Amino acid sequence: MSRRKPVHLEMRGTKDNRQLIWEAVRAERRPFTVQQIAWVVELDLETTRYCLKGLQRAGYIEPTGEKATRGKEQLLHLVKDCGVEAPAVTRMGKPSTVGLGTEAMWRSLRILGEVSSDELAAQASVSAPTTQKTADGYLLWLHRAGYVIEVAPATTGPKGRKARYRLVPGRYTGPRAPMIQRIGQLYDPNLGEVVYSQLEGAQV
Repeated sequence: MSRRKPVHLEMRGTKDNRQLIWEAVRAERRPFTVQQIAWVVELDLETTRYCLKGLQRAGYIEPTGEKATRGKEQLLHLVKDCGVEAPAVTRMGKPSTVGLGTEAMWRSLRILGEVSSDELAAQASVSAPTTQKTADGYLLWLHRAGYVIEVAPATTGPKGRKARYRLVPGRYTGPRAPMIQRIGQLYDPNLGEVVYSQLEGAQV
């Protein structure tokens, strides 16, 4: 199997494991094994098998019909190609909801331009359930990374208002939402870069 993929089969930006595996599957014109895909994407067998099992249960790939024998892996092949974007499915083949709220907030921010956290949560919830607390946190990270500016501070008291933020012109980097990572940084998959690190306390 070749490690090079046709350009039209690839996405731009740094990709997660699921995307790498999906691109390898789409690029392969012959039946393949889990081990072969793992070699191509340079991932361990367990991770590769986990992703491929989800694709199989969701009906995107199937066994060729040739029975696996001792010392020989089962051959698989692509039967449903949905395009460049990897199908968002769990290991059980069910639709995955991971990251949908963040994607909805990023998309809503681009549409609205200027928002408070409650407005952003309400708009994003049209596509995926999103809480005001989640929107508060996301806007804070985007502000730290220079994606939005605060145009009106929060006020306290009985008629207190949430802070308002505006998307900085030219800072919409693409359709994939910047992601808050557990290690304390904001990663933009459109750029393939970490754009803010808590450890450094500044944009990077």
